[in-house]
Amino acid sequence: MRTVALSIRNADMQGDRIFQLADDGPIDQAPYTPWRRVRELGLDCGLDLMTADQVAARAINPRSVHVISYDWPPSTDALVARGAQLAVLTSLEPPVIAWELYYHLGRISGRFPHTLLFEGGRRRAAATTGFHRLYFPQVRQPRVISWPEWQNRKFLVSITSNKALVRSFTRFFDRPREVSVKREIASRLYPPIAADQYLERLRVAAHFGQRVDVFGQGWQRHHPAVPLVLHNAVLRAYRGAVAEKLEMLAQYRFSLCLENSVFEGYVSEKIFDCFFTGTIPIYLGAPDIHRYVPPEAFIDLQQFGTYGELESFLDGLDEPAMRRYVEAAQDFVRSAEYAPFTVECFAQQMVQLVASS
Repeated sequence: MRTVALSIRNADMQGDRIFQLADDGPIDQAPYTPWRRVRELGLDCGLDLMTADQVAARAINPRSVHVISYDWPPSTDALVARGAQLAVLTSLEPPVIAWELYYHLGRISGRFPHTLLFEGGRRRAAATTGFHRLYFPQVRQPRVISWPEWQNRKFLVSITSNKALVRSFTRFFDRPREVSVKREIASRLYPPIAADQYLERLRVAAHFGQRVDVFGQGWQRHHPAVPLVLHNAVLRAYRGAVAEKLEMLAQYRFSLCLENSVFEGYVSEKIFDCFFTGTIPIYLGAPDIHRYVPPEAFIDLQQFGTYGELESFLDGLDEPAMRRYVEAAQDFVRSAEYAPFTVECFAQQMVQLVASS
């Protein structure tokens, strides 16, 4: 049996707890949920996958360990220093979040035989690593959509947390975690680090005013990076937190579906959650979205010059047109084209890469 260590930053996922997560758990656990299936498939192939802290806890010789590094956390450094072998570099976060990884990607990826990241990282990865395109694995499952029930849905929803990136150093003491001179310099040299859409989500929601219902976390206080006028405009449409995202989505015809980041290949759970509930997504995110999802399954916000044009378009859709969007999405998530986004596909790919390293 070959020992494989999964090196991650999240302390809550240590002690092999990452392999115990439920498939239908909180959505913020989505990047961690697929690893249970990776471990199961790995055992079938002679790979004993554990979190990196378990190497020392079980008194395993690090020289016999192969490392899957989720970003480059301190535990990766520690294992490599003790003789462990690097196998796969990966991350389910875009450059807006994992900015240090992407900024130093050439140097870091050059140490790995395999790099599994979103397509936008390909040009920045080292020529010596084997680059593999990452598809964000979806932990939720499609539902059967009842059209009579769909006709009774409300108009538009936006499920978004109240957050943004603070870029003013005068706000350092408000949100010190988000303010960094290094990050600011890095974003100038590598623009995807700054290509977030937090404020754009709020602007489009504010345009629709009382026609949109806004749900999410963090609205109890004014975020220092959000203009007060914009915060107050969205607050008027705020309806509270969400216990279960898919249950809420299923009550609406349309959903504002803006990714955290604009980055090639970064197509997260947001658009698929809409597909699973028969909600029509209004999407803005990956510039190459049509490479991954058929255009007839969603409304592309990039096609509209103003939010007013978008609103007029939505108001002009008749029932047959809306049905076509829903049916196209249902067809897609049941097709072979959707398969790369499944947890099973992600797990198979990861096991194959580790086995070949």
